[in-house]
Amino acid sequence: MYAPQSQPVPAPVVMRLIGVLDAELVAAFSTHERGLAGLGGATVVVDVHDLHVAGEADMHALAKVVAAARCQGRDVRLDARGLHWKRTAKKTLSAQPPVDAQLRSSVRRTVILAHSPRKKRR
Repeated sequence: MYAPQSQPVPAPVVMRLIGVLDAELVAAFSTHERGLAGLGGATVVVDVHDLHVAGEADMHALAKVVAAARCQGRDVRLDARGLHWKRTAKKTLSAQPPVDAQLRSSVRRTVILAHSPRKKRR
């Protein structure tokens, strides 16, 4: 007799972005996110509350990377708690499921991606 076996659901992973948001950090996030989402289909929650944002263009670029990952079938969610991030998520990620307290409490791993701009010396 065939009995279906339940598949374990992997715990969500938080990717915490720290530092200055620029094109370099967005590119690094894109690369690392693919690797994290590939770990058994885990949900990747992107924590942006420790980012210094110089311009809205970089916010939109990060949101577009998240949207592209979602279009490719990966469960990547932007944890948009600040007003500017909520606006960006609303414009770019309209179909994103919410990041609620239950999802945050089930997180078992946090990956930190930090970035600071290089100062060029003369």
